[in-house]
Amino acid sequence: MSDLENKPSSRWSSESHEHPLVGRYERWKQGDWSADTILGDLDYPINIAAKGNEPDIAQMGRFAELIERLPEIIVASNLPDAPTEEWRSKHPDYRLLNAKIASLILYEDGSFFVRLGAYPEDDWAPGFDISPDFKVTLAEWGV
Repeated sequence: MSDLENKPSSRWSSESHEHPLVGRYERWKQGDWSADTILGDLDYPINIAAKGNEPDIAQMGRFAELIERLPEIIVASNLPDAPTEEWRSKHPDYRLLNAKIASLILYEDGSFFVRLGAYPEDDWAPGFDISPDFKVTLAEWGV
């Protein structure tokens, strides 16, 4: 028996599927799905994830509304454009409002987690916890 056949199924294992709303997506054993897809007016793919066996129209509507409201959410967060002065000196032109969205997670209760893109070689990236009514509950730079 090969090592692959001998391993128990991990809760982090997935199956790939196609769906008209997102294209290719992964269905995770723990009951989530995720996809790298283009949403709304964005011209680049982002990673999105939510509970359930597959994407649905209601979830996609919530993601679209979040993207539409994201500029006002970022401003309301009062998160600085840099985690440290050293980082700011290395990336003086970086602005949260101009950053690409890296990932969006929609939780069962309707809240979100948003991660914006930054400079991966520096490890820092801004993240936002957002309530179901699109209010920032936590905004911080993380590594």
